Amino acid sequence: MKCPTFHNGIFIDPQGKVKPCCRFAQDTGLMWNNNPAEILQSDFYKDLRQKEQDNIRIEACNKCYAEDDAGFKSLRQRFIDKYPAPAEHLQYLELAFNNVCNLTCLGCEPKYSNLWGRKLQVPAPEIYNNAVVSQSLEMLDYVSFFGGEPFATNDHIQFLESLINKDLAKNIAIEYTTNCTIMPPVDWYDIMKQFKSCKIICSIDGIGTTNEKVRSNSKWNKVMCVFDYFKSTDFIIEVNTVVMTENIYELPQLADWIKSQPISKWHCNVLTWPSELCISNLPKTQKDNLIEVIKNLDLQDKQFIISSLR
Repeated sequence: MKCPTFHNGIFIDPQGKVKPCCRFAQDTGLMWNNNPAEILQSDFYKDLRQKEQDNIRIEACNKCYAEDDAGFKSLRQRFIDKYPAPAEHLQYLELAFNNVCNLTCLGCEPKYSNLWGRKLQVPAPEIYNNAVVSQSLEMLDYVSFFGGEPFATNDHIQFLESLINKDLAKNIAIEYTTNCTIMPPVDWYDIMKQFKSCKIICSIDGIGTTNEKVRSNSKWNKVMCVFDYFKSTDFIIEVNTVVMTENIYELPQLADWIKSQPISKWHCNVLTWPSELCISNLPKTQKDNLIEVIKNLDLQDKQFIISSLR
């Protein structure tokens, strides 16, 4: 399992835990310590690189294996395109400063939404990792902001300003994953223009009431208002959809809407947890009917969805 993030990638979750990327499904035992070099040269990362060299299958990477097997361009393959010869220095950083979010989306959990924590009466629903990211950033060229909802707090702004002050911004591409319900701060556009590029990945799981059902507490008119603002910029706009039992029947309508929008890409991810929302658990007759519907969609990831239905 060759993946550049075993060499150059760090994901910091809201608790401060560290993994090679957001998908890596194993606790590494590593915590953020503002020393990327130490993390990338840890025994855990070295073991990953050795397994990579020995062509040993890594269980924590099963989601990328499944995408590869389905003929879908996995996140691993996208990393390879970006970093064909990764350095063993921090180049790719995925960062969630906290779990503060204004929604309780289906398929989410308290770890990534404080509102889910409140709903489930978790003793301390708000999680802040208080991460300081200031060392060994000279080779950093990509930062991806997660949450929670990154626009729910200004932690990302403070970090961006620190990169500008270090004269590193011009070399770094920025990516946001957002639920499109909170407008960025008024000075955000001017800040972003100092970076190499900016990509906005809008999490939209359906049209109108379907999106409101899947992304509880969201309002479609607000989503459209924020989405229209992003479209008014000269940044790269993409849409990501999590396919599950609650929205798969509405994919044709969403596909039609996507065609009318000036976006660069539409990605579809298939939900695997919780199992009751997983499309692989639908009755066979429904899955057979859905396969015929999906086949006729103008959708890059349709083979991946069809494989999940089979």
